[in-house]
Amino acid sequence: MTADEGTAMDPKVKITPRITAHVARRLRLAASVRSRSQSAVVNDVLDQALPTLEEIRAQLAAPGAGEGGSGGGGR
Repeated sequence: MTADEGTAMDPKVKITPRITAHVARRLRLAASVRSRSQSAVVNDVLDQALPTLEEIRAQLAAPGAGEGGSGGGGR
């Protein structure tokens, strides 16, 4: 990984997560109500939910980062 990898914005990266039917319905409805594509809605939601790159870097640099144990992996 280069020092500036991840800093340039790649406008399109395809991911194929599996979501429940209930979430898929909510996604379709939210996109429809907002007159936006489902991809745009997913991007907005993930952007709000995920920590920033700076926050992730700080977490990785914290003592004990990456060690096994009682970490709270998953929600």
